Amino acid sequence: MVVRHFIAGLIAAACSVAASAQINQVTRLPQVGASEKQADYTSAGSGFWMAAEASAAYSCRLFNSNFGYTEIDAVAGYRFNEYVRVGLGLGARYYFDNNKVRSTLSEWAFPIFLNIRGNFIPTRYRDVVPYYSFDIGGTVRDGFMLRPTVGLRVGLERSAFLVGLGYVGQDLSTYSRDNLRKTRRFVNFITLKLGYEF
Repeated sequence: MVVRHFIAGLIAAACSVAASAQINQVTRLPQVGASEKQADYTSAGSGFWMAAEASAAYSCRLFNSNFGYTEIDAVAGYRFNEYVRVGLGLGARYYFDNNKVRSTLSEWAFPIFLNIRGNFIPTRYRDVVPYYSFDIGGTVRDGFMLRPTVGLRVGLERSAFLVGLGYVGQDLSTYSRDNLRKTRRFVNFITLKLGYEF
């Protein structure tokens, strides 16, 4: 009788030890998503990037003739993170009503510029974020140019569509008020920009 109780106690103790070992094994398993939380996303956000953009602009000259242009640009450079990207851009611009303002017969001009851009807030968990862009450089057949833009970036962290509204300040060779001689003026434009970056 004593032996039976002793064997039953050993079996019960063995079962409880086995059960506690299984419980410990289950609690020691890695949690789902733990590796994702520990991953470093900063390095994945840096590297080469490019953008292709199309824009349309119209001048803002009070009491003077106004005109507009369309432009396509390609920008390539280095992405430090999602807040800062730096690149060089080349473009082709076509002026409408060119002879009203510019003192050249050619309707074409070619911007060459430095571009700095980035997001205002992080893209993680968001499909739409506001972005900034700033171009500074020159335009072949015109002169000095600067172009700040703000807008919305729609898409993923590394590739997205862009919609922006901006200002363009462009130094131009134009006509004086009496139209008898040429002079240089800094002409202001409002621009709408559409693009894609990756």
